[in-house]
Amino acid sequence: MKPSRWRWRASVGLLGVAVAFVIYPITEGPNDIINSDWPAFATGARLVVENPSHLYDLEQQKRVEFEVTGGKTLVTLGINGILPFLAPAWVAVIAVPFDLLGTDLGGRVWILFGLTCLALGYYLATRPRPPTVVLPAFASLPTALMLLNAQLDGFVVLGIGAALALRNRHYVAGLALGLTLMKPQLVLPLGLALVLARRWRALAGWATAGAVLWASVAVLNPRWVFDWLAPTGTTITPGSREVDLPHLGTLLPSAWQLIAVAGLTLVTVAGVAIVARRCRSGFRGQAAILIAGGVLAAPHALPADLVLVGLALAIWGSARWHDWLLLSAGAAIAAFAPVPWPSVVGVLLIGYLCWRISGWLPARAPASAG
Repeated sequence: MKPSRWRWRASVGLLGVAVAFVIYPITEGPNDIINSDWPAFATGARLVVENPSHLYDLEQQKRVEFEVTGGKTLVTLGINGILPFLAPAWVAVIAVPFDLLGTDLGGRVWILFGLTCLALGYYLATRPRPPTVVLPAFASLPTALMLLNAQLDGFVVLGIGAALALRNRHYVAGLALGLTLMKPQLVLPLGLALVLARRWRALAGWATAGAVLWASVAVLNPRWVFDWLAPTGTTITPGSREVDLPHLGTLLPSAWQLIAVAGLTLVTVAGVAIVARRCRSGFRGQAAILIAGGVLAAPHALPADLVLVGLALAIWGSARWHDWLLLSAGAAIAAFAPVPWPSVVGVLLIGYLCWRISGWLPARAPASAG
């Protein structure tokens, strides 16, 4: 089969998978919506309107979440028998208009909106290349995990993609990075890289966006940051399904876990920044390593967050079919294998792909003429 024909058929197949991803939120059953992370976001949306001073009160969350789910109990319980809302408070504000549509319809629209942000972010990050280059990333298993869990990664990808598209306008690019603050733990190496490169205008734009987001909730609850910090530590536990390196610190005795996670986070962030700086693949390679390395260095990163690794491969632009296959296979293991395999596989997967992107692969010896 000619390579051009093979690529055409592969593109058609990937397009079919992408269309199926878009159709699924429309056709999935109500129980699938309830057993995603949407009830937690809807709970946050209701509390930030009705009782913002108790946004992170787990007892109040339990009461409201039972209202959101119609009294149904989640299949996978989180903390205190519920899936708690532990995202930054501005996520609750953003979720308000979706919750007004009701639990079922609002959840479906939330997922579709996230997929739209994801696709647009991929497109903006890879311009001016043809839109078809985003198909392997969008049609990969991490996207399926993101939509099944109704997660926020689409906002993060859109923020990064818009910032790359606007990178010649530093302050505006920084404003676009405000979207990454939906999951700020995933972009720590990117922040360090901007500081080391002295991109002060981009950092100023990012800080401006953060200040606006903070103020959107501070008018309702000035203490929300302090209320948020305490429960966020409950997400880092030995039994959680993580794909990041710092999570390996939870394998130590409990007295040392917090110190180990913090230390591994700092070391990994610095390591990712160094690898990106020494990357031989130009700007695209450096950006890709900072983005994929953000998942590796995060103190809390789930299998759905591997969509950012897909974004990194798409930005790099030199990924082969086996790289995409490896990404989906690794995501499947991370999503379904017992702990601690998700962390082990996630670290090895992201580490290998960053090594590939870095351009440090030894050059092939020229073929012998004789």
